[in-house]
Amino acid sequence: MRTLKGEHSMKNQRHPLNGERSLCVLGGGQLGAMLCEAAKRMGYFAICISTDETDPAARWADLHIKGDPSDPHLVRSVAENAAAITVEAESIAPAALGHDHFRGMISPGVEAQRIVQDRRLEKTFLAEHGLAVGPFRLAETLEDLTTAAEDMLQTSPKIVVKTARGGYDGRGQVWIDSPEKAASAWQALGQVPLVAEAAVDFTAEISVIVARNNRGEKCVFPVLQNEHRRGILFQTQIPAPQPLEVIRSAQELAIETADALAIVGLLTVEMFVLQDGRVWINELAARPHNSGHVTMRATSRSQFEMHVCALMDLPLSPVGLITPGVMTNLLGDLWVDGNPDFQSVLTHSMASIHLYGKSPRPGRKMGHMIHVAATLGEAKAAADRAYASLGGK
Repeated sequence: MRTLKGEHSMKNQRHPLNGERSLCVLGGGQLGAMLCEAAKRMGYFAICISTDETDPAARWADLHIKGDPSDPHLVRSVAENAAAITVEAESIAPAALGHDHFRGMISPGVEAQRIVQDRRLEKTFLAEHGLAVGPFRLAETLEDLTTAAEDMLQTSPKIVVKTARGGYDGRGQVWIDSPEKAASAWQALGQVPLVAEAAVDFTAEISVIVARNNRGEKCVFPVLQNEHRRGILFQTQIPAPQPLEVIRSAQELAIETADALAIVGLLTVEMFVLQDGRVWINELAARPHNSGHVTMRATSRSQFEMHVCALMDLPLSPVGLITPGVMTNLLGDLWVDGNPDFQSVLTHSMASIHLYGKSPRPGRKMGHMIHVAATLGEAKAAADRAYASLGGK
């Protein structure tokens, strides 16, 4: 990996780039790292723009450019030597990438990114397109939130109030069960625009990943089932242990959503499975997703490979399940007494460990394990034993 600094380092430089064989990733996290790794295996030259050369994606890229991935001038200088540009996370400002010069290069597109970065736009988009979503209200002021709470709490025992932007992994949200608590929620969340959502009586949380290319061709992954702890994804199982009717409904809903957004690349649709078997959309991510890490070993192609295929206009062949699998997130809490001893994990012949090389802190995603086995039950039991051996609770 080579690191250059900003736009000025791009000018008058000779790079081993071929516009048809280069993919640029904006952002330096672990999703970008695994995307760069997949692109390189598939014969592409991986470029990463991020603020720190120690970022996970910076270490995996063929070429790292140190700078602001939201800087349109820097991105434009790189775009001249790339076939496609993709966004690693929702932190990239869509306005910075809306110039006509990038049209058709940024995947997913600027409009899709604008929608999924703002829960107000996202919920409204889903409702206006007839895509199943739970009851919600928008709140721009404390008065809006108080009114929303008064109305929604008549039919729901509690509501969750979320910041319109940011606030992933359990952050940026507060539960309230009376209108009188609206003021404290408004203060706790920073007096910013909010979305209030009714509590959903669900039996499971699932996610569906769809790959879609410029021609509207699509491929849908097997449905994933997720378990969250403290608002952060803990484990993902594949295939989701759900009835066939639920699986079909979830995949159809995800495909409809990808089409409505005209996604190029990946769309991950997080959903609730209701008591009666219906599925409702919870949130969207127009990129690879934490729950999709299990596809690195359990399916015929990983989510990262399919993202590259969609971006580079390669065939979107059906993705099949090779073996049941379980992905377990490893958070920084496991590092509180020093580096965990991963030898116990590797005693299981069907286990793998993926560490991101980040500095540990509580709640931070440091890596993940994947366990595969002949049955989902066996994979789950092995994953739980391994997690306990690391001191996880």
